[in-house]
Parts: sequence; C-alpha cells; structure tokens
Amino acid sequence: MAQECQAAGLAAEQYGADILVRGTSDHLNESITCKPDAQGHVRWHWSWGVPIGHLDDSSRLLDVDDVEELVRSIKSVVAIPPR
Repeated sequence: MAQECQAAGLAAEQYGADILVRGTSDHLNESITCKPDAQGHVRWHWSWGVPIGHLDDSSRLLDVDDVEELVRSIKSVVAIPPR
C-alpha cells in the first residue's frame, strides 16, 4: 500500500502493518494500519480505529485489494488543497 500511495504522489513510509502517509501539512499526516475488523475481515484502518470506507459511500468498507479506492480515500484526507 505504501508503494501505491507513493505512485499517487503521496509521501508514505511503511512500518510493519502501519503506514505513515504525510499530508500536505503536518496536521494532515495520517497513520493507517492493516488489521482485522470486528467481523474478522482484514482491512486498512484510520488512526482513529475505523476501517477505511469508499470515498463516495463511507458505509461501504474497502477490502485490502481495493487499492485504487483506498488510495483515493486516503488522498482525500491527507491532501486537502491549501486555501
């Protein structure tokens, strides 16, 4: 996932099951973790413990192989354009 984030123009570093994605400013940095959810499905989770959902429908949780959609969702959080 770190490589896919990097390919999308994000600065990302992997530390085991965790990835630190650097935002467009320091307060937008985000650490995501790959772990099982409450139902036992392995998913990427935000730093606040919630599985990453689809950008257009956050109730639709993304699987680890939904790489393009995961990167879209991550980018929407860490790459907010400055005003």
